[in-house]
Amino acid sequence: MDTVLGLSLTSTSVGWVLVEGRDADGTILDHDDFEVRPATGLQAVYTSEQANAALLDAQAAATGHDQRLHVVGVTWSDEAAAESALLLESLTDAGFDNIVPVRLHDACDMLARAIAPMIGYDKAAVCVLDGESTIVVMVDLCDDEAQTAIKQLSGGPGALVHWLTALFDRSTWQPGGIVIVGPDDDLDALSRQLKKTLPVPVIAQPGAELALARGAALASVQSTEFTDDAMTEAVDSRRHDNGASRQTSYAGALTMLAAGAVTFVASLSLAVGPHLVPHRSVQPVVHRAAPARVAVVPAPPPVAPPPARPAPKPVVKEEPVQAPVVQQPVAAPAPVVEVPAAAPVPPPAPPPPPAPPPPDPNPHPLLTKLLQRLHGQDPDQQPPPQPPPPAQP
Repeated sequence: MDTVLGLSLTSTSVGWVLVEGRDADGTILDHDDFEVRPATGLQAVYTSEQANAALLDAQAAATGHDQRLHVVGVTWSDEAAAESALLLESLTDAGFDNIVPVRLHDACDMLARAIAPMIGYDKAAVCVLDGESTIVVMVDLCDDEAQTAIKQLSGGPGALVHWLTALFDRSTWQPGGIVIVGPDDDLDALSRQLKKTLPVPVIAQPGAELALARGAALASVQSTEFTDDAMTEAVDSRRHDNGASRQTSYAGALTMLAAGAVTFVASLSLAVGPHLVPHRSVQPVVHRAAPARVAVVPAPPPVAPPPARPAPKPVVKEEPVQAPVVQQPVAAPAPVVEVPAAAPVPPPAPPPPPAPPPPDPNPHPLLTKLLQRLHGQDPDQQPPPQPPPPAQP
């Protein structure tokens, strides 16, 4: 059998319920809740990890009951937008393809529709408290179809008391009973004050995190009730083809949700998917500049066009006659004369040897001097100069 899991994150607690039935209209098979601290810095990451572990525990509980987890509805308050964005992205990365983000208003609306018939009033006001914020859902069961109206208040329990008192004093629509859902610490004093002030019964319901989880389970079924077995089979056959693109686009939407988590949760919900805004189409806003006022000057009277000039005679350009190209005779190649190779040049003759020195006229000068002395001649005396020959007559 199928089951539906609802999970809620608020500024102070996390809760989940496992409901029997494909439409979440059966009994609660299992549930759990735990307190968390307000998100500051890394606390948001730690809280999202705790919520992820709680969802895995709920999945194990469904397996233990031999049940199949059909869909998981996740809702969150304004103060827990960062934690919910991290949780949704981590679940998508883990391969969960049956996660349905649920706006807090939708979860409260479905919770009020389920509570009103149980308390036995045709008109009831269900008030869900979360810190300084309160969501009031007015349910009217007088017609065949339940009608609801949602009012969000800020200012804590004091603002709720003031608004409910004014509702009975000035409004024509008055509920037959009031249901207060919120933390245990705020319920006792608030319920006593309302019982003294209002003329109708006041019912206090502790455990806001579990009540919101039940509303998330009911709302998630409403978001997926258009599917049937045939469509499921078709999706299963095509999931292999477009699963990667679907996961990428969904993760990108969750990234946008995390980027704006500190501003306003309603705008963040729009980034997750169009199914979060029922019966409402968003049109792009186009800023148009106002047209400037321009003074209109009357146009001058048209000037008569000048008489048309006769068209000039076309000038025919004579194409120049090209002279015939005379082909020059091709000269015969000159005969090739073979020139004998030049004789090799003999090497130059070696230079003649130097002339021998003239023989010494007196090879033995010492012996010559000795002989001259023996013959009574002085070798050092110069011979007398010879007289010139007589002149010829």
